[in-house]
Amino acid sequence: MAGEEQQVLSMLREYSRLVEEAIERYVPRKFTEEEAARLFGRPRFSYEPDSLTKAISDPFWDLMDRGGKRWRPALLLITYEALGGRAEDVVDIAIIPEIVHNGTLIVDDIEDNGDFRRGKECIHRIYGIDVAVNVGNTMYYLPLLGLLKDKKIPQEKKLAILQCYVEEMLRLSLGQAMDIAWHKGLVSDIDEEHYMQMCAFKTGSLSRMAVGIAGILADADHELLERLKDFAESLSIAFQIQDDILNIIGDARKYGKEIGGDIKEGKRTLMVIYAMKHLPKEEADRLKEILSMHTSEPSLIEEAISLIKRSGAVEYAAGVAKKLVKESWDALDALLPNTPAKKKLKALANFLIVREF
Repeated sequence: MAGEEQQVLSMLREYSRLVEEAIERYVPRKFTEEEAARLFGRPRFSYEPDSLTKAISDPFWDLMDRGGKRWRPALLLITYEALGGRAEDVVDIAIIPEIVHNGTLIVDDIEDNGDFRRGKECIHRIYGIDVAVNVGNTMYYLPLLGLLKDKKIPQEKKLAILQCYVEEMLRLSLGQAMDIAWHKGLVSDIDEEHYMQMCAFKTGSLSRMAVGIAGILADADHELLERLKDFAESLSIAFQIQDDILNIIGDARKYGKEIGGDIKEGKRTLMVIYAMKHLPKEEADRLKEILSMHTSEPSLIEEAISLIKRSGAVEYAAGVAKKLVKESWDALDALLPNTPAKKKLKALANFLIVREF
């Protein structure tokens, strides 16, 4: 797998280079009055560009420069290629899921009271909650400028893309609502189907958006568009399951987030749901008790992780992730022509469910 992993990482780096160059056109590292006017129009009075740099660019690029796989814009570009297009033609549109994703991370860390993201303190810990909330919200809208300003895209396609965007952003918010309600203990009796739907909403939305946009731009028919969305959604659920697995058994140096952070937050992951169902009642009750504490105590976090491992939940979750991706790929496979881009798509899918970071 090492050779295949390196190939995928090399591919992601190449797409990342294109995407990051495009992102800088819409989120400049340093705002000037001219840059602000180019992006947002002439002001009635006067822009104060240093404020935009310090309260938008600095926190945004702080997070971006820490890394990240950039697989969502890569998914959009590869899908567009697999449908017969050229990635270079839609790079300014591919920034949409990536910029939005980073905005959601900033807000998500506030909602989860997180401490670390990608190996450093969360953005709200460094810049303050006020700056973090505002920059996170800004990133939900700013990347649409690339679409709105593109004169080559017909109005009907722009409208279809905006409809896709609104639908998927709403799904994302529904997923976050479910996740928050569960780890706050507002709702109990969460089962596997509930968890999978939460992931489909919270993690699957931006991937569905990515392939949906690619499909609209490439004139994909309805059946193909739906299969692409199903594949992207399944891939995202599998990605989230793998992230949950890494959160309890990962290498902290590679993972970049707190090991056991999901225990501290009281998250109801697929593994937690499985463990509570399959552990003896006394141990299941103990796991539930620790999760309800929202503790940072290492010994309690390790106890919870030990209970989850003992139940066989890690192996079960990994199996679910692989099955999801295989089934959705099998449904899509025959609808895509055999091209290098199709091979890239499959390689990306395989990488995302076996990664260690």
